[in-house]
Amino acid sequence: MVNSGSIYVDNNGTTEMRCEVINAIQDSLIKDWGNPSSQNNPAQLAKQSINLSRKQISHLLNCNVEEVLFTSGGTESNNMVLHTIIAKRYCNPEVVISSIEHDSISLYARHLADQGMIRLTEVPVNGSGCLMVENFVAACTPNTKLVSVMLANNETGVLFDVSCISQAVKNAFPEILVHTDAAQAIGKIPVDVESLGVDYLTVVGHKFYGPRVGALYHRSGAPLLPLFYGGGQEHSLRPGTQNTPMIAGLGAAADIASRNLYSESCLMLQCRDHLETRLRETFGDKVVINCAQSPRLPNTSNFALLLPNCRNVDILREVNFTASKGAACHS
Repeated sequence: MVNSGSIYVDNNGTTEMRCEVINAIQDSLIKDWGNPSSQNNPAQLAKQSINLSRKQISHLLNCNVEEVLFTSGGTESNNMVLHTIIAKRYCNPEVVISSIEHDSISLYARHLADQGMIRLTEVPVNGSGCLMVENFVAACTPNTKLVSVMLANNETGVLFDVSCISQAVKNAFPEILVHTDAAQAIGKIPVDVESLGVDYLTVVGHKFYGPRVGALYHRSGAPLLPLFYGGGQEHSLRPGTQNTPMIAGLGAAADIASRNLYSESCLMLQCRDHLETRLRETFGDKVVINCAQSPRLPNTSNFALLLPNCRNVDILREVNFTASKGAACHS
């Protein structure tokens, strides 16, 4: 709920931090004030909090702790993966992405293509909002260095078979690196880097009741180069004194997501299906549930009302919902 009394249903835009997460941040603000890169006692407390959070995220993703890198959020994580392809100075590198990636992938990739730094191919979705595995394989060549595809779409909720895409492109071209932006999936469905078979995975805290910081999973042995330079923090891959309280909050959110995934997912699915049932009962053939036959996130419904003189903002105001007519980053 929000202060106006309206019902908040814009959780793909951002989520309200859980009380446990707020408590973790507040506790860290008090006790973890030391610089985690120093060697004194206050520094060790801060370092312990960061290490705990790294462990909590690694447990959520089923990866090793040293494969978790803390960042400012999803945009930095996504940019870092694309930057690595440029910084490695491959000869005529090619990148393949879906046509519906987050702007922090698509706009940066298009910029690099415009500058002549990469050759970019964008694979479109079909009429059901799905991505076809064979289209990704067909788009790859011996010069393809990176394939990036989101795990779940933030507007339609459609789930993409990243595991099959990764396996197929690596079977065809074993040297290809695969990245997935899992921002919308974490906390809603199981996210296991081993099952997905990816080399990089983006984590965004504020999408699963955490603070507005993020992380990047990078498989051991996969290339990763820093966006900027400074101290040796985060194995010299992400220099700058770590924001310990926010990292503590991210770890707390990851721990909650790990423990409550099944029950939360079932509740979300129940609420989504109830909403769509009531919409059909109320509006009949005047409502279209988009991508209803495709595999979707349990919390996401994308629908259109085919009514005359109907505006999204008017409908939302009438029903007292706080929702969005599209992605927050496009508003």
